[in-house]
Amino acid sequence: MDIDIYNNFFHGKRVLVTGHTGFKGSWLFIWLHELGAEVIGVAQEPFSERDNFVLSGIGKKIKADIRADIRDGERMKAIFKEYQPEIVFHLAAQPLVRLSYEIPVETYQTNVMGAINILEAIRVTDSVKVGIMITTDKCYENKEQIWGIVRMSLWAVMTHIPAVRVLLR
Repeated sequence: MDIDIYNNFFHGKRVLVTGHTGFKGSWLFIWLHELGAEVIGVAQEPFSERDNFVLSGIGKKIKADIRADIRDGERMKAIFKEYQPEIVFHLAAQPLVRLSYEIPVETYQTNVMGAINILEAIRVTDSVKVGIMITTDKCYENKEQIWGIVRMSLWAVMTHIPAVRVLLR
């Protein structure tokens, strides 16, 4: 029995997913593909051959499987311009807490500035109707550790009304 509780909402829609090679992103990718979306993925290489993205083979079934770094704002705008997504799910991040202690600058650049680059690409791409910014359960006020500060910075960008007005239409 085939049940589509979304009444074909995603069918034929161009949906861009950042971080589609990661755990949550790959499952979202599979789900959107099954719902008939034209899925465009932007991410770095999967971590290993045992990742869900690789094992599922979903990369071979989609409109575009692009390797790019969200820290490159101009590249993000070029990808958005080329593929003209209608819906954007942003999941790309440096997700590992322990690694964030070893590479705090790269973590900040990826998780905060990368998200700002995606917001800016959304802002300048007329085809985008909605952007869904996915963050983490670790987004809490933790002033003692870089991870908490980085995640709170992203949260502040996404929820601060004047900043959102500048970045979004």
